[in-house]
Amino acid sequence: MTPDPLDALLDRSAPPVRAADPADLQAMIASAAQQARPKRHRRIGIVAGVLSLVLVSGAGVATASSIWLWGAGMASNRSYTYTAPTWGQCELRQGNFVAANPLRQFELDRVIDEWFATADISAEVEPLIGKYLEVVEDSQGNEPEPIADPRLPDLNYWTAVDQAVSEAMYVELLANGFGPGSVTNSSGQVHCDGEQWK
Repeated sequence: MTPDPLDALLDRSAPPVRAADPADLQAMIASAAQQARPKRHRRIGIVAGVLSLVLVSGAGVATASSIWLWGAGMASNRSYTYTAPTWGQCELRQGNFVAANPLRQFELDRVIDEWFATADISAEVEPLIGKYLEVVEDSQGNEPEPIADPRLPDLNYWTAVDQAVSEAMYVELLANGFGPGSVTNSSGQVHCDGEQWK
């Protein structure tokens, strides 16, 4: 592989990076999960990506729709496939990442693309899904009336998967020098075989 002169220049100009302490990461994740709990009023729609916003300190949007149209920036090479409780096979795509420092945009895209291309994402994500699902379901268990929406298991699972993918990606970004505030925007979108959004 031919070395890229721009990569070499960026590597030399980057500030020194120390490895993240796993205990600090766990404390940060636990704190973010507590802050991301919804207030004690009835809400069916849960915004996915709350933890990723807190951790990366950026703005993110998660969307879903009942037709198979992918939004701008939702490239298939940045996707994770999972099985929803009743909607079947789902594809979650992540995109539109914007580096706070425009000079690091190329590096940010390279790190994300390499992670999706080479990491065992299932191995990284699956142990985290249960944790996020528990947070979502616990918060709903405190509602004065049970939520009767039949889509709830699929919506909750989608939220948990989105959070888990965001956390695993954040750990990779942190290991590559992209700490809090390094990413100012991101978005996600999901489509499932049997999805029902209305």
